[in-house]
Amino acid sequence: GVITRCGANVTKWVPGDEVMAVAPGSFATHVCVDSNLVARKPVNLTHQQAAAIPIAFLTAAHALEDCARMREGETLLVHAASGGVGLAAMQIAKLSGVRVFATAGNDEKREHVKECGAELIMDSRSLKFADEVMLATNGDGIDAILNSLPGEAIRRGLASLKIGGRFLEIGKRDIYGDHPLGMYPLRNNIAFFAIDLDQLFKTQPVEMGRKLQAIGERFESG
Repeated sequence: GVITRCGANVTKWVPGDEVMAVAPGSFATHVCVDSNLVARKPVNLTHQQAAAIPIAFLTAAHALEDCARMREGETLLVHAASGGVGLAAMQIAKLSGVRVFATAGNDEKREHVKECGAELIMDSRSLKFADEVMLATNGDGIDAILNSLPGEAIRRGLASLKIGGRFLEIGKRDIYGDHPLGMYPLRNNIAFFAIDLDQLFKTQPVEMGRKLQAIGERFESG
C-alpha cells in the first residue's frame, strides 16, 4: 500500500512511500502498523505482487535460513508445496543449492510443483511420502522437512529424517490441540522447530522487519 500518515516518532517513512508490511487486518482500506514491520515495495513489482511476499517469504526464509540453516547439496521436503509458503520455500531452497522434494494435493498442483523444480513430487494426502523419500535416497532420508500436514504425517516425517535432520513445523493444529508426540525419533540428533511468526512479530519486530527488508531487496535485485 501507500503510507498516508506517520506517527510522531517515525523517521524512516513518510506519507507517499510505497511499501509492503506485516499488517493485521490488512483487507481493510487503511491499517495502522508497527513501523519496524514495514519495507519498501520492490520497484519491479506491482502492489498486488508485493502483497503476497511478507508472510509467505518470511515464513519460508525464517524456517530454512534461521532455523534449519540449510546448506548447498542438502535435501528438503516441502509439504503442500503449491501453497504460498511452499512456493516461497522452493525458491529459497533452489537459490541456496538445496535439492527439493515436494508433496501436493492433486495432479494439477503436482505438475506445477514439478515445473518449479522439485525433483521428486508426491501426494500430500497420502502417508506414502515417507516410504518414497527413503526409496529415493537409498534409505538415507532427508535433511529437513517443512511440514504443514497434521497427525500421523508428523511421525512419518520425523522417521524419514537423516541423523542431524531438522523438522520445521508451521502447522498449528497438533500443537494447539496438545497432541502427544513420541520422542524416540529425536535420538538421531533431530531438531524440532515450532514456527509461529505471529509471536515473533510481537516479540522481535525489529529483527523480523530487517528480514522483510532484506527479502524485498532480493526481489528487487532479481
